[in-house]
Amino acid sequence: MNGLSVALIWLHISGNVVWIGSILAVAAIITAKSVDPKIRGELALRVYSFLSVPAFVLGFVGGTARLLLDPRYYLVEHHWMHGKLLFAITVIGLHHVIGARAKKLARGTVQDSGPTAIMGTILAVSAVVAAFFAIFKLPD
Repeated sequence: MNGLSVALIWLHISGNVVWIGSILAVAAIITAKSVDPKIRGELALRVYSFLSVPAFVLGFVGGTARLLLDPRYYLVEHHWMHGKLLFAITVIGLHHVIGARAKKLARGTVQDSGPTAIMGTILAVSAVVAAFFAIFKLPD
């Protein structure tokens, strides 16, 4: 594996660690009941804007670049990437929905956390399953 490949994998993993941790923090802030909803929304939106989104972009760009360098390896020769991508897309979708809930709370257009706790749980499980496929390369 060449230096560029290693660097892209490192960027992908580093970005994803910060991304998943911070988007789960956004969900935890949104679902906290001890603070006014608008204040929770403003705090959650700051974490989302300054940690989650940049880390998501870093992880996405690193992973996509690595995938595009050798798509045959990832999509034809090794089928574990199909499972990983399914769960990664689930995490990406939930990331955007949780971020949208933070924006609505910050604006004051909603007053409750809605299904954020459930979405956060599904996001966490999906992230773990995506990592499982990548680490154990199942099925191969």
